[in-house]
Amino acid sequence: MEDHAKSPEPGLAPEVRQKLRDINHKWVDALVRRDTRLLGELMAEDCIFSYVLDGDEGEQFISDINSGDLQVDSLDRDTLEVRVYGSTGVVVAYDTADWRYKGRRIQGNYRTMHVYAERDGRWQIVAIQASPVST
Repeated sequence: MEDHAKSPEPGLAPEVRQKLRDINHKWVDALVRRDTRLLGELMAEDCIFSYVLDGDEGEQFISDINSGDLQVDSLDRDTLEVRVYGSTGVVVAYDTADWRYKGRRIQGNYRTMHVYAERDGRWQIVAIQASPVST
């Protein structure tokens, strides 16, 4: 995975960029394993989504995983780009995904963006966006 990061805070940014990459990897792993406890820790309570799924909040996302409505058969993420802007971080990646959502198969390639906020010394995902891309 590549890191094309640029940051206005060179002293702090490399450490924060690595932390955001680590959180991002944990989120993908937790999603595939259906670890809703860890997903709930990594995402802020007010996390919002822009996805091809119903609902636009973290609570609905977790509920769909718990109920079995959302299952991830595979999710390969690469070409991570990380930016840090003070207490906000952005991770952009390219995903190849194979999901099942309420009986419908969702397969394809997506450009994804996770937005992170540092609150009380803790980084959490506050927004997730995925857009399909053609191959």
